[in-house]
Amino acid sequence: MKSRRSRVAFARAATVALGIASAIAFAQGAQPTPAERAIEYRQAVFKVVGGNFGPLAQVAQGKLELPAPATRKYAERLASIAEFTRDAFPDISREGKTRAKAEIWNDRAEFDKLLNELNDKSRALAAVTARTDATPEDFKAAVGAVGNACKSCHEKFREK
Repeated sequence: MKSRRSRVAFARAATVALGIASAIAFAQGAQPTPAERAIEYRQAVFKVVGGNFGPLAQVAQGKLELPAPATRKYAERLASIAEFTRDAFPDISREGKTRAKAEIWNDRAEFDKLLNELNDKSRALAAVTARTDATPEDFKAAVGAVGNACKSCHEKFREK
């Protein structure tokens, strides 16, 4: 009788162990690869960039009115988040579900130059929104400069 209980207990333990091992293997299989995580990070960064730049562009186009503190807040966030773009294109993220072109890694110097322009123009926009003497024309020019930095990079380094 003792041996039957031992066998049943062993069988149950083995079943539980196999179930746990299967669950772990399944969960690990569902985990994104390092390349997929890098691409997800990049997409998240640019989603936040767009989420903060969009309202500013709408204000510059006269499609949205925001109080000065809100405009300044969006611009400051944009300047901060734009810094993250520098780390959003590691080598491991060359391939995968992305619209990033191979030219990014083939012409890294030009790409980095454009990222630096985005950062510079974003900081300049934040500086304009912090000034009490800034005119609407100053604001529109600064927003336009950020938009042009985005456009120049998208035209060369992003699939449509």
